[in-house]
Formats: sequence, C-alpha cells, structure tokens
Amino acid sequence: MDSDEGSEFYASDAEHNYATNIFKESETDGLIDSYKPSFDAYFTHASSRTRTSTNVFSQRVVPLSPEEHNAALARASVHAYTPRVPFDSSSFKRWARELDEGFNILFYGLGSKRGILNDFAKHVSKRGHVVVVNAFHPSVTVRDMLASIARVPGVQSTSTSAPTQEHIAEHFASSDSPHLFLIVHSLDRSSKIARAISSLALTPHIHIAASIDRLNAPLLFSASQLAARKGSLFSSDRATKNVGYSWLWHDLTTLAPYTFELMFADRTSISGASSSRARVDITNPVSGPLTETAAMHVLAAVTAKAKKLFSLLAAKQLENADSSDVPEVNSAHNPQDQQHFGMTYDALFTLARDTFIATNDTALRALLGEFRDHGLVVSAAQPGTSGSEVLWIPLRKERLSKLVGNLDGDAT
Repeated sequence: MDSDEGSEFYASDAEHNYATNIFKESETDGLIDSYKPSFDAYFTHASSRTRTSTNVFSQRVVPLSPEEHNAALARASVHAYTPRVPFDSSSFKRWARELDEGFNILFYGLGSKRGILNDFAKHVSKRGHVVVVNAFHPSVTVRDMLASIARVPGVQSTSTSAPTQEHIAEHFASSDSPHLFLIVHSLDRSSKIARAISSLALTPHIHIAASIDRLNAPLLFSASQLAARKGSLFSSDRATKNVGYSWLWHDLTTLAPYTFELMFADRTSISGASSSRARVDITNPVSGPLTETAAMHVLAAVTAKAKKLFSLLAAKQLENADSSDVPEVNSAHNPQDQQHFGMTYDALFTLARDTFIATNDTALRALLGEFRDHGLVVSAAQPGTSGSEVLWIPLRKERLSKLVGNLDGDAT
C-alpha cells in the first residue's frame, strides 16, 4: 500500500511540474490566453465591442424620381421571366364539396390567385349567386360589398338604404334562401372587409372563398374566430350573434405576378419616389428624400418673391458646392449631407434685402415658412456658434441645378 501511495503521489507531482513548465513557457511566448478556461475565454471575447459598418447601402444610393422609377419598372417587365405552377381545375369539385359541408376556404401561397379564383367563381355560379370582392382595390369598402350582395334577388328590403350585415345574415340563414358564393381577392389587404365577413361567414347559405398574400395575414383572425364552425346550433334568431370564419386552409402557390393586384397601388409610395412629401425631419433620415416633382409642385403654388428667394438660396448653395473642397456625400436619404453647402440666415437676409425680396426679418421668415412646411428648405443650428442658423435645400447638386434651370425657363 505504501509503495502504491508513493507512486501515486509522485505521478501527481510530476504532472503538476509538467503543467507549470508549460504555463511558464507559454507565458514567455505570449500564449497565456490560449490556456484560459472556456468560460473565461467566452467572457473575454464577449466583452470586446462589436464594430458595425455605418456604410448602409440605402444611404449611399441616389433615390429615383417617380419618372425614373416608372421607367425602370417598364424596362424590367419586358425582360421578366415568371415561372408558372400548373393547376388542375379538377380541384374545383373538391372545393365546392367543402363549401357544401359548411366550411369556408382560405387560399395562401406565393403568387397571384385571382385568375384561379375567378375561374372557380364561374364553376359555382351554376349553384347560386356569386359576388366577387376585390379587397386589394383601395377604394373598395364594406358598403360596396354589402351593396353588391343587396343586388341578389330578395335581399334588398323595401327601404332605400343599403342592407346591414345583420339583415343579410338573417336573410341567408333561412332554409329557403338561395346560396351565395362570396369570392374575396386579397382579404388581408382590408381589415375592415375581413371583420365584416366574420359576421357573414357562419351563415348556412353564405359560402366564402378568399385569398391572402401576406405572411402576417393570420394575425387578422383571433383563435375563437378560427375555431368557429357552422353547425346545427346556428338558427335565424342567432344569425347576427355568431362571429367567425370556419376556414379550411389550402396552399395555392402559383408564382404568377401580382399584375392586376398592384395596378391600383401607388408606385411612387416607395422610399425615394414619393411625389407627395411631408416636412423633412433631419433627425429622422428615413422619412424620405425630397424629389424634383414634389419641389416643382410646391414652387408652382408660391408667390414670385418666394420663387426668387428659393432661386437665390439654390444659386448660393450650388456656388458653395462648386468652390468647396469637400466632396459631396452620396447619401441622399440624409438631408444633413448638404448642410456644409448651405448659408447662414443672416447672409440670406442680407442678400434678400439687397435684391428687394424681403426688406425685414418678418417678411423673410414668412417666405421661408412655406418652404419649411413642405421640406424644400431645412435648417439647423450652426456648429460652434450661439444660435446661428444654417439654411439649405436637401437636394443633390445635379438635381438642384436641373430644378433651378426649370425655374429660370419658366420665368423667361
């Protein structure tokens, strides 16, 4: 036993001396960090600050004007290739059977489903009345949908006013009422229409086939509405108290372009191509850049003196840009990029007074107020001064030159 214990002690002591020698050698070589425990290495690595580049791509690209944006879309559509997913119309019979069993159908998937749903509407038109609702159209309202349903014979009451949802539900809850097939395109585009349909979907003789396009569309429906089903408890005296959808979900991926659905969308509503613009907020660069079209609309509505003041400020800004050694920053989303080319309020007031545009401070601020409200002129406190204000136009050099040229052409 003694010899065994001695041998064990000797082995552990040798291991200790070997590890000590390795630690000393690694310390002299600067490799001490590699022998830290795993948790120490983790905290050492996590404590270092992560460096993130400030070169955001969206801030380095000059935004397109509405005209340039529409022209780019036209060129892209000519060369676009869209794959097609084959569809078998034999599914219509199965869908019609599911509607007969008391379910409503909700189609999801990538691609436009309008063509297939319209063909399905023709298929079920032999079995009852069909109403098609284009929920993607911005001007379609719940009132329009109810007015279309009211054209079904027997629904419209003697009153001249449009029928309510309760009246429609009561009418189609009776056993002798006709069947109504409601085809709704892009239901997720209108939350109001979705809520209105929830009061009709559980009516026995109303059958709904709708499509959704967005990933967050299921958030429109609550759990109780999704779990609701048409059943024997549904009667005419409770028709207006049942709210739900009774959906059956079907994948209808077509990969077809949303040509018709996007026909009524404002293509200039994307960032950088908005023809209507609110006041520029220099603290919020993502509020959208100023465009030439928006500037021309505002300048067409102001007085001649206001146009002269704008031309004066623009000419001075272009002059400063030409003579400055600082390169123009290619970041059109931030109005502060042109600040170093602007001019102080005092200098602008002196020039405006010399050219008889504004003879006093009140007149100058009144002229600037219209431009500030529409974002044509922005201002900020000049760094290193007490209360001095710098004014500039948030347009890049080439577009500002084009705008000034258009103003000069209109003046002549």
